[in-house]
Amino acid sequence: MAPETELLTLLGVGFLLGLRHALDTDHLAAVSTVLAERPSFLASGAVGLWWGIGHTLTLLLVGSIVLAWGIRIPDEFEFIAESGVAVLLLVLGGTLAAKLYRERWHGCH
Repeated sequence: MAPETELLTLLGVGFLLGLRHALDTDHLAAVSTVLAERPSFLASGAVGLWWGIGHTLTLLLVGSIVLAWGIRIPDEFEFIAESGVAVLLLVLGGTLAAKLYRERWHGCH
């Protein structure tokens, strides 16, 4: 296989895995919660763009270091990171629920 073909295959697989990662439930919940607070399509688009850029740069930096140095991410760190994501999602969900209560349900009485 030619080096160009290998590179394109690698980039294509990376793109598909990134797309799958972006469409995971935790990402959809977090992004939709953040976007629900934006007043316009343009503001939502800007948040989505910067979210994507931040994710991409972080994954490129950390992934490059992990691959280049052959680092194995410890199970304990993975557990702590996943727990942090869970707490963040709970905070975002609680914030949205409180906002919905204040603006919609509480305003109806």
